[in-house]
Amino acid sequence: MRSEQGQVAIQRVLISTANPSFASMKWGFANNGFSALHSSLLGLTKGEWKVIWTRDLEAPADGACVYAPAPVARDLFHVECPPPAALHARAATSVERRGILAGFRSSDLTPYAKSALSLSHVCVSRANRAWAGGVARFESGSTVYVFFKNTGGWRPVFESLLQQAPLPPSAIVLSLASCVGYNPADYNA
Repeated sequence: MRSEQGQVAIQRVLISTANPSFASMKWGFANNGFSALHSSLLGLTKGEWKVIWTRDLEAPADGACVYAPAPVARDLFHVECPPPAALHARAATSVERRGILAGFRSSDLTPYAKSALSLSHVCVSRANRAWAGGVARFESGSTVYVFFKNTGGWRPVFESLLQQAPLPPSAIVLSLASCVGYNPADYNA
């Protein structure tokens, strides 16, 4: 944790009894008079612990379900995970992708779309196939996460740059996270 975050104070580490290759850690930055402000999920790979997912303590812990088996999330974070289909979106078909890209390029919500190099990781929710997400990439190296809804055509309904519209329902945010590649805790899911 310290190699990734610097000077941190660790309040508590728990090893999962459901699967000892997972652990949770409550931690905070040592320079602000320590109090645990964050919680991380760690995984043991090839003898090394790696941070898999982190959230602010006020954010929901459901995002752990995306990165760990349900018994581990229940054991470490006291959350009940939705069924796997609700956590793992699928890649958009070529027809869906064309419709989503057309909606992205023509939307008033995403006026910067014309300067985007690409829209990648375009995924459709298995929880509700009327929702999709993708990552807009720019020459500067920055990325913007965009959520789409199909209401007679795909259109952006929320994006992480300007955030001028309401977020999709948290079940949708959670369902698209693993495929699109964002941390659902960043969007209160």
